[in-house]
Amino acid sequence: MTERLIKIFDRAVSGITLLTVIAAAVFMIPRIWGWKPYIVLSGSMEPAVHTGAVAFIDTGNREYAAGDIVTYRVEGRDQELLVTHRIVGKEGKNYVTKGDANDVSDPALVTPGQIVGKYVFQIPFAGYLAGKWNAGTLTAGVFWIALLNGMSAALEAAGSAEGAFDKKERKESGTKSC
Repeated sequence: MTERLIKIFDRAVSGITLLTVIAAAVFMIPRIWGWKPYIVLSGSMEPAVHTGAVAFIDTGNREYAAGDIVTYRVEGRDQELLVTHRIVGKEGKNYVTKGDANDVSDPALVTPGQIVGKYVFQIPFAGYLAGKWNAGTLTAGVFWIALLNGMSAALEAAGSAEGAFDKKERKESGTKSC
């Protein structure tokens, strides 16, 4: 029974570790190509880009045309904000943008210098979880995963040692194990 519980615990820890590694890879590997993740906070681009999604933006792409979805900077009251909208036209060197769910175009033109990059893809709903992460949360998560893996290895080693001890004891007493 104990061996069975150890195996179940080991498989659960392995599964959690694998999911964590996959999640980290999904967010880290696109950065190799210059694609940065941003959390979508509003529904202005529904249904193309969902509220609560993590949108990946190609920060290396500097060529934009009507129909492209871009993320750009705007000055807010106390901070700089990022907006992800579709380019619907061009006036001189500047772009006219509009959220797909909005009835009218954005009031101000967007300069090429404001544009962070072009939308590549999204992971729907991942922003709800990612928005809760901070350095402390990530550190605690890494600690717990390392701790669980350490516990799993220790239990596995203890189980192996116990099994070896049982075999030696049976051999010395002359009984065979089935």
